[in-house]
Amino acid sequence: MISALSVQVAFLIFEAVFCFIAAFLALCNIEARRRVRYPVAALNALAGILLVADSFAYIFQGGPTTLDHNMAYLCNSICFFVCALLVPVYATYAYIQLFKYVSVKRKAQARIRLLTCYYISVCAFVLVIISQFTDIYFYLDSANNYHRGPLFTLSVILPLAATALVFSVLVQYHARISRRKFLVLTSYIFLSTLGLLLQILFYGMSYMNMGIGLSAMLMFIDSILDKNEELRHAATTEFRTGLANEHGCLEWLNSKQHHVFLPEYAAVFFDLCKFSDINRKYGMEIGNDILSLYVDKLSEYLEKDELLARQYGNQFVAIIKKTNLDHFLTHLEGLDIQFNNPADKSIATVTISAKAGVYEIRQTDSDGEEIISYAASALGLAKTPGGKPVVYMTPELIHTLKERKLLETEIQNGLENDEFVVYYQPKVDSSTQTLCGAEALARWLHNGELIQPARFIPLMESNETICLLDLKILQFVCRDLSSWISQGLKPPTVSVNISRRNLSDPDIANKIDHIIKAAGIPKELIEIEITETVDEFPIRVLKSFVDSLHELGYRVSIDDFGTASSSLTLLREITFDTIKIDKGFVDKDFAKDLTILDYIVKLAKALDLRIVAEGVEHAEQVATLLNMGVIVIQGYFFDEPLPHEEMTKRLRSPIYSGEA
Repeated sequence: MISALSVQVAFLIFEAVFCFIAAFLALCNIEARRRVRYPVAALNALAGILLVADSFAYIFQGGPTTLDHNMAYLCNSICFFVCALLVPVYATYAYIQLFKYVSVKRKAQARIRLLTCYYISVCAFVLVIISQFTDIYFYLDSANNYHRGPLFTLSVILPLAATALVFSVLVQYHARISRRKFLVLTSYIFLSTLGLLLQILFYGMSYMNMGIGLSAMLMFIDSILDKNEELRHAATTEFRTGLANEHGCLEWLNSKQHHVFLPEYAAVFFDLCKFSDINRKYGMEIGNDILSLYVDKLSEYLEKDELLARQYGNQFVAIIKKTNLDHFLTHLEGLDIQFNNPADKSIATVTISAKAGVYEIRQTDSDGEEIISYAASALGLAKTPGGKPVVYMTPELIHTLKERKLLETEIQNGLENDEFVVYYQPKVDSSTQTLCGAEALARWLHNGELIQPARFIPLMESNETICLLDLKILQFVCRDLSSWISQGLKPPTVSVNISRRNLSDPDIANKIDHIIKAAGIPKELIEIEITETVDEFPIRVLKSFVDSLHELGYRVSIDDFGTASSSLTLLREITFDTIKIDKGFVDKDFAKDLTILDYIVKLAKALDLRIVAEGVEHAEQVATLLNMGVIVIQGYFFDEPLPHEEMTKRLRSPIYSGEA
């Protein structure tokens, strides 16, 4: 029959093994902070030693040999020593959880109680040493049976007094830790005290030591849970500002989905204005400090159950109650941030403002991605030239966005189904009225309707499907040129538009060359035309692309010349072969416009550039351009954009005399 003593010994050993494993795993967890893993490992190791010593004390107790007597005495002594050591380790761990560090400096929080706890622990340890030479705590009789000494109660009271001090600190500062952690930390007190009471009632059973071991294991499990929470926190937090990141914001919003109070909120997606200027002026390190100060100050204007999150760069999302929305938006108009400027060791001030898009949530089933997407789209409208500082995403705008998304899908399908076709607008030598070139223009044949570029090019520019269209149009042009040559016709050079969006591909020049070589047509029949007005890439990237095309043997023209602020810089930095004068200069006949046009023409001739005037519709415009020395004309005065069949007819009859 199995005795109660045998069950107790087995349980003590089992619990000890678990504590030793927990101590080993805590030490091996190098990702955990050292100030956390060392106390956890120490608590579990000491608890394991206590439980092993206690179990062996029961095994050797009552044995007849001298070895049994010595081992029983040693094991009981170890139990008393470990109990004295456990308290300061426990106190250290509790203070780390509350205050993130342990300090006995004068201004440290709860310093007196920590010092008192350490002093009591030292006294308890000294008394254990004294007990080894006296019988004040315990003794073994001649039959090797354990008996409590006259001061045994003191060995219990001192550790309990020290832990009571720790308990008072835990109660006072409980708001600093979670409820789970509070329960785990106080379990050391409650389980050991409960075990002691049971041990008094049932003499000979080690309930107190079992309680200590169980508490140590709970602290280990709690540290593992802490690590998981830290990983989750890292995954949902932006490290520089401490705000929720994109994932954290979505998680916060989705947690409130289907709640009746979700429509009480609005999402504000905002972008700091010209913050890059601050980084350039003060440096990235100071810029990051300023950003953190801005976030801290803006957070002061949040109410309870509101969220401020950082998306990326200088863009943020705030989930604000509608009752607080107007107040919050006023602070986006400008916040003064003071900071230490190390350059002159002064207090400097910068004013940070932002443009914002606002989406007022209307439905309880709105998901996080949809909410942020609508607010981001509103911000996009605010950031357009002439846009308001704050744009609200209205139902009408949402309808427009849905139509835009539908159009994006139709465009993608159109690319896959070859619905895009090439039209050619002739270029004419106005001095001889002869066809001398053409520009390839994209048209979309969709559901029996011929759709003009104004409806699809801007959208394709925004989502980069324009890159696919550009190469597809180039393939069509090469195919048509090859067909005309095989028919014995002599096609002129055709200019093909390549959006600057393609500059994100460092191999774009080689891709263009590969398509043209594969068609087997002469390189001089293709001219690459680049729009001047889109400048999301630095000039050096454009220069590298143009230089690569020249090295491969192609001519390059710049379209819409004169419409951007960097026109002269482009001519200075990059070697073009042709400039196309923007239609805006040709349309107007004001003296100022004509003067500017005249100087553009003189500049182009001085740089030995070929000149093309586009958008010409009237004879007076042709005459004015001829007087300025502009020979090559493109526009409705001579021809509208022609489909392949009509262009073929024009190649067979390239002279315009009497037609225009």
